[in-house]
Amino acid sequence: MGEHIGRDLFRHLVADEADEYLAVMDCFTDLLLADLSADDIAVSCARRGVALDIAVVDARCRSLVRWGNLALTSGGTDGGGSHRRSAPETASTEVRARYRPTPAGLRVHRETGRLLSTSDDVRGVARVSLRCVADGLARIEELLVDDGSVPDRDELAAHVTALFAHHRLFTDSVADFYSHLAEILSRLERSGRLEHSSDRERAGVVDDYAETKNLLLDYVDVIGSDVERLAPLVAGRLDRMEPRLDSLLAAVRESGPPNTVPGSPGRSRTDWDELAQWYAEDAGPRRMREAAASALNRLLVRTRRITTTTPGFSHRADLLRLARWFTESSDEQAHRLFAATFGAFPSRHLLLGPDETDPRVGAGTSWWRADPVVVPVSLRERGDHTSRGAVGRLPDSLPGRVRADELARRESRRRSDAVAELGAAGDLHGADLSTEARDVLLDVLAAALAGHRTTDGPVHVDDPDLGLSLTAEPGADTVVHSPDGDLTVHGFRLRTSATAPLDYSAVAP
Repeated sequence: MGEHIGRDLFRHLVADEADEYLAVMDCFTDLLLADLSADDIAVSCARRGVALDIAVVDARCRSLVRWGNLALTSGGTDGGGSHRRSAPETASTEVRARYRPTPAGLRVHRETGRLLSTSDDVRGVARVSLRCVADGLARIEELLVDDGSVPDRDELAAHVTALFAHHRLFTDSVADFYSHLAEILSRLERSGRLEHSSDRERAGVVDDYAETKNLLLDYVDVIGSDVERLAPLVAGRLDRMEPRLDSLLAAVRESGPPNTVPGSPGRSRTDWDELAQWYAEDAGPRRMREAAASALNRLLVRTRRITTTTPGFSHRADLLRLARWFTESSDEQAHRLFAATFGAFPSRHLLLGPDETDPRVGAGTSWWRADPVVVPVSLRERGDHTSRGAVGRLPDSLPGRVRADELARRESRRRSDAVAELGAAGDLHGADLSTEARDVLLDVLAAALAGHRTTDGPVHVDDPDLGLSLTAEPGADTVVHSPDGDLTVHGFRLRTSATAPLDYSAVAP
C-alpha cells in the first residue's frame, strides 16, 4: 500500500493540468508551518502570474490531497476519504478548507523544480569535490584520538556529512557527464554518410564531433591529474581509519540533534564500506578509465568515418592527374613539373644574417664553400618572421623597489645599532657583543691590522661612514664573546669609541 501511495506522488506531473498543479505547489515552497485556503492559493498564484479560479484551485488541491502531496488541516475530507462535516458541501464550506504540504509531497516538488530548471548543457565534472573528499578525511583523522575518544562530536558529524555530500556530488556529476556524452556519441553514430547530407546536417555533425572531442579532452585531464593522484590518497586514509570506524560511528550517532537527521549519510558502516570499496578496490576510478577509453574508441571510429567521407578531403584524384602529367611529359618537362609541384628548386645563397665580410662570397657562391649563415628559428621552423603569441608585459618593478628599499632600511638600522653597541663598549676585552656588532668589528679590525704592517705602535682607525673609532694597541689578547662563539685577537688590546658620522644629505648632488 505504501509503495502505491509513493507512486501517486508523481501523478500530478503527468496530468493534463500539470502546470496548474505545479503552480499550486509553488505556493507552499516558501512557507514554514503555515496552511493555505483555496482563496489564499488563488491570490498567490495571481501574484506569480498564473490566474486560477478558486473552484479550480480547490479541485486541484483535493486531487493533490488524494495523491498524498497535500494534507487537509481543516474542513474537507480526511486522509481516508470520509467527510468530517455532515452538512452538504457548498462552495462557501469548500473555501474554508485549508491545506498544507506533506513532507514527501514537498520533497517531490522541490526535486521536480530543480530538475525542470536544469539546462540541457552538460555540467563539468565536479573535480573540486574530490579534493574536498580527501581534505575532509584528513580533518576527520585529526579529530579521531587514538584512545577512541572524540573531543568535538558535532564538528566530527559535520565533516562526515560534508564528506559524503562531496562524494555524492562528484559521482553524480560523472554520471551526468557520461549521460550527456553518450547522447552526443549516439547522435554521431546515427548520422549518415556526410557526402549524402545537407550542409546544415554536415555542420551539426561537425559541431557534435568538436564538442565531444573537447569534452573528452577535459575529462581525460580530470582522470590523469585529479583521480590518479587523489584516489590513492583517499583510499589510504580510509584504510587508516578502518580500525577506529566503530568509535567514529558511535560519536556521530551521539552528536546533537542537528546532526542526527534520519537518512543522513555516513551514519552506518554500510555507507563507509561502500565508500571504501569505491576508492580502495579502484572500482570507481577503473570504471571511469574504462568508460573514457570506450568513448575515445567510439570517437576515433567516427573520426575515420568523417575524414573518409568529407568531400574534398581526399587528394586521390589530384595525385592521379599529376601521375598522368608525369607519364605524358618529356624528361625536361618532368624535372620542371617535379620542381614546381614539390618546391624542389636548386639551392641558393640568400645572403641572410649580417653583412658578409668576405667580398668573394656572393649570390653565386655554393653553400659548400660559404660560411654558415645564422637563420632565425621562426624562419627555419615556420618559414616566416611573424612573431607568435602576445607581446609579454613588462613586469612592474615598483613592488621590487619598495621591497629592496625596505630591506636596505632594515640593514641600515641593524648596522647603526651594531655601531652604537660597539661605541658604548669601550674596552672590548671580555665584552658581550651581538652577532651584528661582532661582524662590524671584524670589518674595522681588518683595516686596523692592515695598518699594523707599517708600524709597530698602536693603530688607530676612524671610519667616518660608520661613526666609529677603533684603537688597537700591542699587548695582551682581547677576547670578545658573541652568541655564536668567542673572538680572540692575539697580541692586541682593542678599544672603541663613537664619533660623529658624515651627513651626506647636506652634500649637493
